[in-house]
Order: sequence, then C-alpha cells, then structure tokens
Amino acid sequence: GAGAGAGEEVKLYIGNISFDTDETRLKTTFEPFGEVVDVFVPTNRDTGRPRGFAFVTLSTRAAAEEAISKCDNTELDGRTIKVNESRPRGTPAPGAVFNASGAAEVKLYIGNLSFETTQESVQSLFEQYGAVSDCFLPTDRETGRPRGFAFVTMAAGDAQVAVEKCNGVDLDGRSIRCNEAQPKRERRDEGGW
Repeated sequence: GAGAGAGEEVKLYIGNISFDTDETRLKTTFEPFGEVVDVFVPTNRDTGRPRGFAFVTLSTRAAAEEAISKCDNTELDGRTIKVNESRPRGTPAPGAVFNASGAAEVKLYIGNLSFETTQESVQSLFEQYGAVSDCFLPTDRETGRPRGFAFVTMAAGDAQVAVEKCNGVDLDGRSIRCNEAQPKRERRDEGGW
C-alpha cells in the first residue's frame, strides 16, 4: 500500500566528493539501492564551484541504509567518499548535544594548532563546509606568537558538519582538535573560590 512507506524518505550526506562528481553521476551511483528522490550539490556562492559535498535523498530507509553500508568509504571519481544520514538542522547526533541552545551560529574551538598555522589556512579549511562569519587566532600579548588555538564562527548546520569532518584532521603537520566552544563563564566559575 502507498501508506506504508510514506514520509520515509531519508536524506544522505555525501562528503569528500570530487569536483568532477555531478548530480547525474550521484543519481546513477545511488539508484541501484532504490528510488533517488532528490540530488543536491551545493556550490560556493562566490566562485560557483562545488563545495565538495552533496545530499542525496532516497525514497526508503532500507535503501538509505544499504547505500550507507555499500558506499561509505568507497571510491568515486578518485576520492574516498563519506556517506551518512544527513540530520535535520538542530537535530544532534546521538549522544552529543551540539548547539544545545539552538543558536543560528555556533563558535567552534580549534586546538593543537601548529605555530606555523595562519588564520587564512584555518579559515579555508572550514570554508569547505560553509561560510565562515568569523575566524580568530589569539596571540600571546608578550611575544605576538599564536597561542596554538583558534575560534571559527559558522552557521549551526555547517558548524556541525565541520566538527565531524575536521576533528583529527592534519593541518600543517598537527592533528587538530575541533569542538563546540564552551562559554568561558560556565567553565571558569565553577568552584573558582
């Protein structure tokens, strides 16, 4: 019956795709698993170039789960792609409450940076996942040298993807840490006396 599977469409996030991978290519890649309802490849507003990820919506959860198990970490157009379920904005990953306050923008903390890393390199890493409204590398007041961490502010949905993708990534020879920046107030005031 038509009623049984209605509303069961599942949107998949496809990460690390080649700039050569287009909507037609994605459709033919995912069609063996079930009906492809929608394919969306976001492009950079300024350059018009693909942003390196896509969304593919399949008509049933069974098709989506098979696609994840068969396609995650497989090669497509020379790149090892990531395939997982795209969660609606504001829906946290299981076990982690990201952006608990539901803010439109989220500030991310990026730690373990090399002293060679510049604001530009941090910003360009995160711009792969969306527009960066602010990027700040604190420096030591006495020496003027970077202190080894940074803050990046992005739209909540983009920030959530960036945290998943950038945590543990190699930047200038260092494996960087990336998580949601916690307000200083909560961290410092507890038991501070």
